[in-house]
Amino acid sequence: MFMVDEAMAAAVRRAFDERGEWPAVTELRRHVCIDDNAEALRVVRTIASWRRSPEASRRPPA
Repeated sequence: MFMVDEAMAAAVRRAFDERGEWPAVTELRRHVCIDDNAEALRVVRTIASWRRSPEASRRPPA
């Protein structure tokens, strides 16, 4: 189990959007140790689907 912060999610999404799934897997593996390709790809697809909610962007920074 691991936590994904906004910077890591942004890096994975950027790799996914610009270069595709497998480069995004490589980016994910720069941050966390995942040995299983299928699991890493599933995590990348999940992170790539995340987008900030409009409500979150309206909140003042903590």
